[in-house]
Amino acid sequence: MAENNSKLTLNLDFRIISLILAAVVIGMLAVWRPWAGATSNDRTVKVTGEAVVKTTPDEFVFYPMYELKNTDSQAGIAALSKKSDELVAKLKELGVEDKDIKTNSSNYDNKYYYPEKSDDGTTTFTLQLTVTVSDQEMAQKIQNYLITTDPSGTISPQPSFSTEKRKELESQARDEATKDARAKAEQSARNLGANLGKVQSVEDGAGFGGITPYDSVTLSDERSKTESSLSVQPGENEISYSVTVSYYLK
Repeated sequence: MAENNSKLTLNLDFRIISLILAAVVIGMLAVWRPWAGATSNDRTVKVTGEAVVKTTPDEFVFYPMYELKNTDSQAGIAALSKKSDELVAKLKELGVEDKDIKTNSSNYDNKYYYPEKSDDGTTTFTLQLTVTVSDQEMAQKIQNYLITTDPSGTISPQPSFSTEKRKELESQARDEATKDARAKAEQSARNLGANLGKVQSVEDGAGFGGITPYDSVTLSDERSKTESSLSVQPGENEISYSVTVSYYLK
């Protein structure tokens, strides 16, 4: 009798273990579904959206440079300082704010000067200013004035975007680039016989286009110093933006 009870208990234990194992296997198969192959979440499409925004610059930057020669260093520095003070005073008179005028900083009275001594004992002192304005009419006035001050090299302003304008244009370009990416992804999904799912990843990147060249005034000879200033024509600058997006297909 005891032997029969032992066999019955053993049989019941095997049945319980078998049922538990079967339940585990069924559960694993239900979760993994190996017969289903790759799921929709395994399929993705990767596209790059691009956008270019062009508009007229809202900032004009001048970099006039002046060279003064003197055999006496102290006299040369004094002449350089006087030249700088005259330029700054006139620019302020034209309406340029103090914060928008920069002179090269060095060891002398916050003025830029780069002394270069030649073989004949003459020292050349170089002064450079940076003048920034946000109005084209003002830029024209400044250029008309600078052409009368005997600068070296080009005096036409470099057109650019202010910080605020650059942020505004970058936001616009980003918006257009993401829409372009979405449109490309939807087209690819249709061509592949699938539907576009959620975003898997985004790789953001922006670049700024170069400055559009335009006619500049260069004082390279005596004739150019007597000619009237050319008009300031900034043309258009551009900001380009790209974004790479991966989407799930379903």
